Amino acid sequence: MSDGEEAEGSVAERNVFMSLVSRVIRQPPYRFPGQWGRPNETSQPRIFKTLGSILRNATSEEFDAFITDFISFAQEAHAGVDTQFYIEFTNMCTNIILHWVFTHRASVDIVRTLMARTCHLMQDQSNTLAIACRSFRPLCSQSGVTPLMFVAQNRQYDVLKVLLQYGMLERERWPTYIVISILFNSPRLEELNEENRGDLGREIRECVELCCRVLTSVCIPDIEMQIIYGRVPLIADWQECIPTTRYQEPCELSHLCRAVVRGCLLRKNGLPAGIKDLPLPSRLQCFLNLEL
Repeated sequence: MSDGEEAEGSVAERNVFMSLVSRVIRQPPYRFPGQWGRPNETSQPRIFKTLGSILRNATSEEFDAFITDFISFAQEAHAGVDTQFYIEFTNMCTNIILHWVFTHRASVDIVRTLMARTCHLMQDQSNTLAIACRSFRPLCSQSGVTPLMFVAQNRQYDVLKVLLQYGMLERERWPTYIVISILFNSPRLEELNEENRGDLGREIRECVELCCRVLTSVCIPDIEMQIIYGRVPLIADWQECIPTTRYQEPCELSHLCRAVVRGCLLRKNGLPAGIKDLPLPSRLQCFLNLEL
């Protein structure tokens, strides 16, 4: 083995994604410069199994090392592999990572690690590593959904709070649709009965209230239009979940100040870490970080 091949093998051993390229993806029997195999329907289950075995029980520290590997691969591998191969492979890996992080684990610590490692890359949402802005396909779903939309639809309050602290709702083009998802989307895996309907109502109220710590306005006509189209809100008193200061009365000055400060920090990739650097009392910092 040449020095170059030995070095390449060493990198592949250190980086799980480079190892996947060399071991899991089926390569042509005769390699020549510019020729790569393509990740396809036969290789996807093998990639899913390999990454899933890592993500299934990974701690936040182990996940941090894992996502570091992915960032390193995404930033460096495109220089050495075929462009189409790189795009297809990274898209497949991104879908699998998001699938495990948000549908299987839903761990606050792991989601926070994901956001901390990639939030500075989300100003450019076309960036391969703007992971939290990317759509993924949950199990048994025919269409893609963003992590924020998935978490809102399933009313995962603690995970939703992490995403909102990192400014994901401010990045939405149509923020009211996140509120609509909370109000109208039925639970995916459980049937409603009187016992869990009460829990669902509490979850809806908590998640809508959390969104209203970010939004300065909620478009009530957009929500009412859903009802006109035949959709039924999961709670009858849905409008009571939304403060009148978000659609009828003037918004609180304190909340407007919070929105402006958070907007400035977001533009500088300073959410939520930059809040601690502001010369403000801890209670005001908690207010800016959506804790109050």
